[in-house]
Amino acid sequence: MVTTQKVLVARLGDEQWSQLLTCSAGGRGSIVRQTAVRTGTVVVAVSGSPGLVDARVHEAVARATGARSTER
Repeated sequence: MVTTQKVLVARLGDEQWSQLLTCSAGGRGSIVRQTAVRTGTVVVAVSGSPGLVDARVHEAVARATGARSTER
């Protein structure tokens, strides 16, 4: 079974979107966060554990657009 929940994401570009996917089967479960950011003609999609996506999405957008990340 897979359920989805739309969640907020920091304003990083012209458009942004994020969701949490909760997957469960056989009594086991996992949560994956998917975040997409559009800046001009560049779209960056990051998927993985919620904490890592939150920690790395700024850096991914900065690298994809050639900007320097100011967050550490």
